[in-house]
Amino acid sequence: MRVSVPPLPATAPPARRSAWRAAGIAVSLLALAAAAAIGASPGAAGEDSLPPAAPPAPPPESTQAAPGAGPAMVRISAGRELVPASPHPFGAGESLRFSVQYGFIHAGTAWLEVPDVTDWNGSPCWRLVARAESNSFFDKMYRVRNRIESLWDREGRFSWRYVEDRHEGHYTANDTIIVDTTAHLARYKNGQTSEVPAGAQDALSAFYFTRFQPLPIGGSLWFDYHASHKSTQLEVRVLGRDRVKTPAGRFDCIMIEPILKAGGIFKNNGRLVIWITDDARRMPVMMRSKVMIGSISVVLQDAKTGA
Repeated sequence: MRVSVPPLPATAPPARRSAWRAAGIAVSLLALAAAAAIGASPGAAGEDSLPPAAPPAPPPESTQAAPGAGPAMVRISAGRELVPASPHPFGAGESLRFSVQYGFIHAGTAWLEVPDVTDWNGSPCWRLVARAESNSFFDKMYRVRNRIESLWDREGRFSWRYVEDRHEGHYTANDTIIVDTTAHLARYKNGQTSEVPAGAQDALSAFYFTRFQPLPIGGSLWFDYHASHKSTQLEVRVLGRDRVKTPAGRFDCIMIEPILKAGGIFKNNGRLVIWITDDARRMPVMMRSKVMIGSISVVLQDAKTGA
């Protein structure tokens, strides 16, 4: 069925403007505290449903070194089962393409990519990229061209640099965060600084970091996270297993849910659930979200594995 959507007038009510903005903000589909993305194909759980929310739990007192050679630490709570850490879930060359949709509106396409390994301060780093583009139909109402890039230490698995370039309708924003690992400071483009723990993740690397970790089914893991001048412990709940069908194939998955506390469209108990493959790749194949203005999701269309 073809859905006709009228252009959004400049005088549209704030709630309606927020809905269109949510549909457009796809580049942050894994920038966990800002926005979400959505896809077109239903999975086993149904088009609009999310798995039951897990009850909150305090982090365990003990911490352990995260897999890797760097200073990153992780806390893991007990669950029904502990899925072992994945030593090599991705490599340079991985490229994942997603269909992005808000409700019945196909909004565009988003990509998660690891184009190559580059050098930063003498350390080999993965270049992580998330980008999104609205389609030609959606461009007429709310044009989106967004890109996030992270330089992530390949051995230590922590963030060195985070760059965000957003073009959403008439709104544009560009920022760069460079982490000074000696002074434990995040240095922003405007000259401001914020304290940052050793081994902290940024808004994009947090997801790639999770792909390496042991996953307690029914439990949670916590690690240091920095975004928007704030450092905190990010909790990722491991909800359970599911099987989903996408245009890229049928996948056995583990469902994870980052606990988003940044407000914005996620306030009032908004949720984002990510389906990752239950194998060594931990590849994201679907995301669904319930936010204050509706449902948002993404579905994997095709994937190229890296080396």
